Amino acid sequence: MKLLRIEDQKYYHDLSVAETLALAKRCKENGVTMFPKYPLFAHAYFSQAAKCLLTWSPIDQLDPAIEGASTLEDMQSLLETLYLNIAACLIKQNRFDEVLHVLRYTDQQENPSAKATYRKALAQFKVKQYGEALATLARIDFTTSKECVALHKQIVQTRQQEDSQYNSMVKKMFA
Repeated sequence: MKLLRIEDQKYYHDLSVAETLALAKRCKENGVTMFPKYPLFAHAYFSQAAKCLLTWSPIDQLDPAIEGASTLEDMQSLLETLYLNIAACLIKQNRFDEVLHVLRYTDQQENPSAKATYRKALAQFKVKQYGEALATLARIDFTTSKECVALHKQIVQTRQQEDSQYNSMVKKMFA
């Protein structure tokens, strides 16, 4: 195989906002396609799309009159979707500390999505932050989602088991 030529090579900083958004959407679509079979490649695509959008950071300080209000809203919603997709890839790779880092943006949101809340609570549960996981689930109406209800039940059971193990260990030490 031989490379003949490279057509239309541009750097991120040379792209307009609309071109950046189109490129990020293309990378996201490629990542979604790759996720079921190849989550590592999907993670790379999602990260590439997020980097592409973040070249225009902070997005909320861009001028809506020049760029278009709908374009800026699309960029912000796409960036949040990319963070969720990156978190899904990290959960699949058992990298729960990094999931908490990626989803930290939900702390500033009034009404975070149920998906983001579930993934953050799952990551907190896996790193044994049971109190934080319960508080995270309490931010939404978790009773409407069976995954959230199951996670809540699992957190409560695991917390009770660890408390009883700790109490029995203390009794053995001082008995």
